[in-house]
Amino acid sequence: MSLFRFFRDKPPKLDWIQVEVTSGCDGDCIYCPRHVYKKQWNNRQMTLDKFRSLKPAFKKADLVHLQGWGEPLLHPEIREMVKIVKDCRAKAGTTTNANRLNPSMAEGLVKSGLNIIGFSLAGISAEKNDSIRRGTRLDSVIGAIENLHQAKRKLQSAYPDIHMAYMLLNSNLDELEDMPDFFAKLKVNQVVVSSLSLICSPDLKKESMLAETELQWEELMKRVEKVQEDAVKKGVDMHFQLVSPLIGSKPCEENVSRALVVDAGGEVSPCVLANVPVDSGCTYCFGQEEIEFPKLRFGNSFEQPLGRIWRDPDYRKFRKRHLKGDLPSICQKCYKSYVVTKSPHQGIPAGGLV
Repeated sequence: MSLFRFFRDKPPKLDWIQVEVTSGCDGDCIYCPRHVYKKQWNNRQMTLDKFRSLKPAFKKADLVHLQGWGEPLLHPEIREMVKIVKDCRAKAGTTTNANRLNPSMAEGLVKSGLNIIGFSLAGISAEKNDSIRRGTRLDSVIGAIENLHQAKRKLQSAYPDIHMAYMLLNSNLDELEDMPDFFAKLKVNQVVVSSLSLICSPDLKKESMLAETELQWEELMKRVEKVQEDAVKKGVDMHFQLVSPLIGSKPCEENVSRALVVDAGGEVSPCVLANVPVDSGCTYCFGQEEIEFPKLRFGNSFEQPLGRIWRDPDYRKFRKRHLKGDLPSICQKCYKSYVVTKSPHQGIPAGGLV
């Protein structure tokens, strides 16, 4: 191999690589594009051999997060995939709906060395969560967290850290003040509360925008600050990432200059929103517009080294524009560029992957 090819193909040093091991899911959350576009959804699953081919890149990443548009615990080799990541000396994480996290799975994930696991919720009552995150149950999440606590005690392991990825919608906003107590009882390490940044149908608009006037936004921020103060008192590390259409667009927190996503077919994108697995013609809402889902992919990691894809001129140009704040059109019409982050401790970022 020539010196030029060596440096061209050398894997980049990244904060994280997000790997979609499957786009299949046993849930049916009302705000997910899979729910809105069931017939146009492309189910795909990464083979273990293809996953192993990414090992050179894993060795240069701080974290490999095994989750994309599906439920990762549906993959029959998920525990082996975690072991592969750990053999590369990277941290391993995943996010789950908890449907498959029984005591055996919990022990297997702890033994595999998983560092971080996120649980998705959209309510702290079964009435709210189970009606929004259809096909999943609040009781299952609570039970799965207890399974993990028991497995960690049994195996004398401090890991995985348990994170919560909470979707704040207009229909569950009345539970906001009760969240610190709820999460304190679960003994989780971090809670990231997000509002909807991908609106897959006009019907979801009423759920997504938490503030349409300056007064509404100020009132919401006051509530958030009080909730965070209460959370700190109860030992809960709670962060908020809320969309505000009132602020100007800015570089999003997907960290596109130091991270990337590999989908189950090997395609490389800057974030999951740039490569939703739906057929052409499917749209999302931005303001008063309906826009076709973009397909921003810079190469296939199963066909060429990931380092070569990372150094592709078009990909480099995309990242440079982000760093300069000169957002490409695909990002200008994405609500991820309108997210306000509220963290309880200055200098400690919220977990952006769960």
